[in-house]
Amino acid sequence: MSTYEMLEHSPAQAKDEEFVLRDLVRMITDQIWWVLGIALGILLAAVLYAKLSTPIYSADALVQVDTPNTSSTSNNQGSLSAALTPSGGSLHADSEIEIIKSRTVIEPVVDQFNLNFSTESNVMPFIGRITPLFARRGHPLPAVLGLDTYAWGGEEFKVDSITVPAMLQDQRLTLRALGQGRYALLDAQNHELLQGLAGNMAKGNGITLLVSQLVARPGTEFFVTRASQLEAVQAFGSGMQVAEKGKDTGIIQISYSGSQPLYITQVANALAASYLKQRTERAQEEANRMLTFLNNELPRVRDELHASETALAQYQTAAGSFQPTQEAQTYLSGGLDYERQIAALRMQRVQLLQRFTDGADEVRAVDAQLAALNVEKSRFDNQFKTLPGSERQAVSLQREAKVNSEIYVALLNKTQELSISRAGTVGNVHIVDMALVPSQPVKPKAALIIAAGGLLGVIAGVVFAFVRRSFFAGVDDPELVERRFNLPIFGAIPFSAEQARLDRVRLDRPMALPSSSAKGGMKRLGTQSVGDSMGTTLGLSTKTPVAMALQNATVLPAANTGKQPLLSTTHPFDTSIEGLRGLRATLQFALVDAPNRVIAITSPAPSDGKSFLAANLAALLAESGKRVLLIDADLRRGRLAHYMGKSSNGGLTELLTGQTDFEMAARETGVNGLHFIGSGAHPPNPSEILTSSRFATLLQAFEKQFDLVIVDTPPLLAVPDAAVIASLAGSTVLVMRSGAHSEKNIADALKKLKRARARVVGGVLNAMPAKSGGRKGTYDYAYAYTYSSDPAAVDVKH
Repeated sequence: MSTYEMLEHSPAQAKDEEFVLRDLVRMITDQIWWVLGIALGILLAAVLYAKLSTPIYSADALVQVDTPNTSSTSNNQGSLSAALTPSGGSLHADSEIEIIKSRTVIEPVVDQFNLNFSTESNVMPFIGRITPLFARRGHPLPAVLGLDTYAWGGEEFKVDSITVPAMLQDQRLTLRALGQGRYALLDAQNHELLQGLAGNMAKGNGITLLVSQLVARPGTEFFVTRASQLEAVQAFGSGMQVAEKGKDTGIIQISYSGSQPLYITQVANALAASYLKQRTERAQEEANRMLTFLNNELPRVRDELHASETALAQYQTAAGSFQPTQEAQTYLSGGLDYERQIAALRMQRVQLLQRFTDGADEVRAVDAQLAALNVEKSRFDNQFKTLPGSERQAVSLQREAKVNSEIYVALLNKTQELSISRAGTVGNVHIVDMALVPSQPVKPKAALIIAAGGLLGVIAGVVFAFVRRSFFAGVDDPELVERRFNLPIFGAIPFSAEQARLDRVRLDRPMALPSSSAKGGMKRLGTQSVGDSMGTTLGLSTKTPVAMALQNATVLPAANTGKQPLLSTTHPFDTSIEGLRGLRATLQFALVDAPNRVIAITSPAPSDGKSFLAANLAALLAESGKRVLLIDADLRRGRLAHYMGKSSNGGLTELLTGQTDFEMAARETGVNGLHFIGSGAHPPNPSEILTSSRFATLLQAFEKQFDLVIVDTPPLLAVPDAAVIASLAGSTVLVMRSGAHSEKNIADALKKLKRARARVVGGVLNAMPAKSGGRKGTYDYAYAYTYSSDPAAVDVKH
């Protein structure tokens, strides 16, 4: 057995990036029809979707939310005015958006447009969508195939209102036309709930139903579903969009979408009006509450003002005129500021107590501010203890009278302001733009969908081509094999239509009967006494252990079939033969450094054409002046005998078991210099026969007598015989059929040869299809055929 290493054929890692784009382009061009078909299919689907889908319109209304201005026109009364402002707080867009989505705003719109119930016709799937196109409104079509419960087109049906008990909410009720505008309402169990007449209110079983319009054949059914109020409000809220335009602009956009432009415009405007009404009512409520508070406080403040003014007048009468010093003036002005702030906080505390208890956080916060101001006021008063008592009393009376006056004036002003604005209160919300009827749908966007469909189609086509090439299609690119596995490709043999015709002719012929030696039934090896001139020379005795082991082995005789002539002899200028001539030249250079002159021809799987290649290559090598021995080592399904027109009996099996000698096994083929040994009978243990020392010894003897020994082997991935033969051969050629093997199959075959320590010199891509544009060299072969052919023959053919 040879001990040299197999040439390295592992997948290549370097420089793959240089070929990525070229491989991608070639992959697309090789499967261009798949790519175009998928791209056009997706593009067509996008066009149909854009044209046939229901257009959706959007109606938008704009409202503005104003932040209330709490500044006072008087700086001296600023804190008092702030205390008397309604405590609704500043309006923020986020909070207003949630208010718009609230049930308080949405529910009136749901009731106004009857969005709490839905109606639909009982339509047959698919067909029922087409028949209405041929109907005229108000003229129902007759029932098709007697299916009178379906609405086939032309019906008119409208429900104005419906109320049902809670147990029937969210259930689909059936309304069946009875003729002449009469109907019956049925529940899910087909129990009648009530009967009515279109245009009249119908009541029964807790149900109130008003059908304003009903034109339909008797028996036609419609469906009515009354949703619960909560479900209806939530469904409507999920279908509208509310968002602030810009950041901190206070402009809120209310959008509602649907297939009916006029209807959605009315709904959007109704929603904006409902929100405005809610905010107006809330502002009026705040104004009423504040006005009630002010009216209750005015008498008390008026009495305090009167008492303070009276006390100040009495003091001035008793003390005479009073001219405050500069220190007393400072005490008066500073004390006024503290008194104003304390008065504003007291007023705010009284207002808060109308809504909160004493322990509420809001009230406790005001109390804390009051305590802090009182402490500061006490410190301020302590700074002026040196003032005379009469002067301090006069200043205190003036200060109290002035503060009470300011409070009273502020209350009067606020009361008058609220009284005037209450009648025309609109709150802090204004409708900027009412929704207008849209003229263009917002979706589907036909141009965008078609463009996206075209792009997606191309991407999907390329992805499909890549997946098909990687996982389903076989390798058909010689450069790809060379680059991925570092395996030299000696040639790409074109597919031969003539050889395919010859194969069909052979298959159509009746199977020939076995030779006369097999007529008696099964043949037992080791029972025939034959000459052994070659065997004796090689030391092959019929009593060797292998022969003895086969004494009782039952084998099948190899059947003879009709002759199939070699393509190289019948059509010497066929494009496949020209490719084999190129292989012959390349192979001779690869054999220079080979340890022996034995060539194993193998392939990953059956039907790769290795027997065709081995037979014709051997004939071409013999024509070049070499002595060639062709051996069919496929002891399971050998078929080289068909190409040689010889019987496979008395071949390699008999030679290895000592039942025949070389002179009888090796036969002339009609090609000068070419001898052939068939596979022989089919033994039950071909692997054991091939692994015997006899086979290695025979190959060594054959190598001495012939220039080249070509051995046709079984498929690599099917049986282990090929690896055994390749380990003995000085050179191994891997034959791959174009498009028949994945990269994994090729990698597995090379891995098996590497484990057998075979010397793989190169590969051959067989049965390459002719491609347009002359890719893969097929036009070069066609040129060689035309150039080398007999001109007369070419003219006649032409």
